This record gives sequence, C-alpha cells and structure tokens, in this order.
Amino acid sequence: MPIEIQEIIKGSLAANSKLQINDKIVSINNFEINDFLDLQFYTAEEVLNIQYFDGNSKKQTLVLVQNWQEPVGIIPKQHKCRNCTNNCIFCFVDQMPNNLRNSLYIKDDDYRFSFVFGNFITLTNLSMPDFKRIIKQRLSPLYISVHTTNPVLHKKMLRYRFGFNIIEKLELLRKNGIEFHTQIVLIPDWNDGEELEKTLADLTSKKIDSLSVGIVPVGLTKFRTSLIELSSVNFELANETLKISAKFPKTYCSDEIYILAEKEIPSQDFYEGFPQLENGIGMIRLLLENWKKKKNDFMREIQIHEENLVMITGKLAYRTIAGISEEINRSLIKKTRPVLVTNYAFGENVTVSGLLTATDIINQIKLKQNEIPVFSSNMFNEEGLTLDGINKDKLKQICNGKFLEVNEEFENWMFYD
Repeated sequence: MPIEIQEIIKGSLAANSKLQINDKIVSINNFEINDFLDLQFYTAEEVLNIQYFDGNSKKQTLVLVQNWQEPVGIIPKQHKCRNCTNNCIFCFVDQMPNNLRNSLYIKDDDYRFSFVFGNFITLTNLSMPDFKRIIKQRLSPLYISVHTTNPVLHKKMLRYRFGFNIIEKLELLRKNGIEFHTQIVLIPDWNDGEELEKTLADLTSKKIDSLSVGIVPVGLTKFRTSLIELSSVNFELANETLKISAKFPKTYCSDEIYILAEKEIPSQDFYEGFPQLENGIGMIRLLLENWKKKKNDFMREIQIHEENLVMITGKLAYRTIAGISEEINRSLIKKTRPVLVTNYAFGENVTVSGLLTATDIINQIKLKQNEIPVFSSNMFNEEGLTLDGINKDKLKQICNGKFLEVNEEFENWMFYD
C-alpha cells in the first residue's frame, strides 16, 4: 500500500518539489513503497523517480536528484505495527490489569520494529516474501524470541495453528547473512533443564551462531485465573540455569536469575558490550559501573537542593539502590532513604521498577515534608507517562512539588520542579 506523507522537512529536496503533506507515495524507481523502511531503503539512490497520488487522487510523477547535502525530507505517517498471531502460554499482555496506557495492550510482532528498535519477534507471522525482503534489504541484526528449538514444544508453547520450524527459519536467515540476537523465556517444567541445554546448543551452533542468547524468567502476574497454570523460576532452577548457560558462549542470564539464585552479578567484562541490556541482562552491573563514574557529580548536585531524597525501587534492584543510598549518607549530611515499592497493580511476584505504577508508588512512599522522590527513568514512556497514565506534572504536584528522575543506568539525572 502507498505510504502517506505526514511531514516534509523544511529546506529538504522534497520541500522544493511538488510533494505536499497527505500525498501518497506509490513507488520510487519502480519499487513499491509500503512502509518507512522501503522509503529509507529506496531513497538511497542518486536519482529518485517518484510516483505518487496527490490530494486529488491523481497519479503524478516527479524526479529528485540527490546532492548529498540536503535530506530527501519525507516523513511518513506513523507505521501501524504488525501484531502477533500466536497465543503464547506466557504472554504478558494477556495477564495485565485494566486501565493502563492503551499502547501497552498491543502485541507487537513486527520485524521492522525489531530491526529499528530491537523489539523481540517470533518470526511466525512472516511470509516468504517477508523473509526475502529482510534478506534483500539487509535488515540485520534482528532480535528473535525463540524459547525452544524443539519444533513440537515450540508449537505447544506459542500455540500457533500452522506448520512452522524455528530452526529452519533461523538457518535461512543466517545462511543469507542476517544476524540476530535470540531470547529464551524460561518456564519451569516446559523449556528448562535438558530442553534448555538442547536449545542453547542449537542457538550457539555454527549454522545459527546467534550474536547473543538471553535467558529471562517467565513473568507471572496475579491476573492468570483463566490462563494455563505456570510456575515461577525459583532458587533451585535459577542456579541450575546459571550452570547450564555457563557451558555456552555468548549466553547471558538476566539479572533476576542471578538474584533468584542469590549469586553476585558478573563483572562488566562478562557482558561483552551488554548486547541485551533492554532485556534486563547486565542492567544492574552497568548501573553500578556508572555510579562509580558519576557519583561525585551526582552528590555535588544534590547538595545544592535542600530536600532529602527518597529512592524508589522495586524488589529486584532494592539491594543495589539501598547500597547507593547508604554510600550517599556516609558522604553527605543530606540523607537519603530507599523505599521498596510492592507491585500491587500486577502482583507481588512482579519485581522490576519499570512495571511500577504511579498509584502504587504514591500509596506507599509516605513522603515527609522535606523529602522528594527519586524515580528511575524506566517508570516513564517517551511522553513522560507512567504505566497508569500519570504525567510528570501531576506527579510533581503530588510529590511535594518536585522530584528527581535518574536514568535507569545512572548515566544522567534531572530535577523537575
């Protein structure tokens, strides 16, 4: 389908052409334009022969010649992501509470977003033309949720109704030069133990050669009453998983697995550039490393402000945040205190700070008059909204008129007052 122009950048090639907002681009150099990636890929040529429909639905043609100094300048309307066609036994969207941000209920399984943003996809909704396009346009690396390479178990866990072999698809991509990071959501009595070992052997084999393999524990909320019964990863399984994963190269377990196993988070060198940071793999280590580098600057800045700090966190990072709080208190007259916020919105088994709602935070922190909260940046989306839709201005009013937001990796921070 043609893509509609939402914006034309001032001073660009498109701005000096006949193109207008709401025109629909059909093709460039006779290649169909179906989405933002097609637009980016096919505008890389020197001469662009563009066919489009104007505001009167008349087909028009124009030619743009690149001078490599000005951008083409065509901004398409927002891409509608391709949804997941599976019915996974562990799907987190299926077990979320009501009344959260609408975007949280979208089951994204779009290979374009995987390439651009690092979103994990399953590949099950891709046609052969999709695979050919990925290969032709070199959409690499991708981020792929595998969970198991056992085709029978794979179908049982993802619950699709058609023939699909994950190993064949991964080998097809790898054979054609497409690289990928892979993910395993670990579920007790499903894909653990021997099944996990076999999956890791496949994913790290020469034929597939994943850039990295991430293992994360299944997330279970309190809203599973009508869903298949699953168990959480416990101390014993976490330790067993760490032993298994250690046998395979480029394989990393999430921070939560180390904490469940009561093991120390590995050193920075272990993570080899943190390839799956967004998956919660190495996040605590990176936070601690950045804290070492930035703590003097941070403490100098908070001394300027009169208020004491209340450092908000979930259970997963509590020990880390409490340690930072204690170090600040040893160095400064100013006091900080860590507060572990229990996740009542999703259930007490959900322990990451990024899934805390403003409601749970406000109900539990009990600010004193001369205190302001410290929030992790992962509690907000790009629009500055919490999971339950509270914006930063409203949160500031509730929290003594001021709060401090710290990047989840402790790279930077900002006071809101």
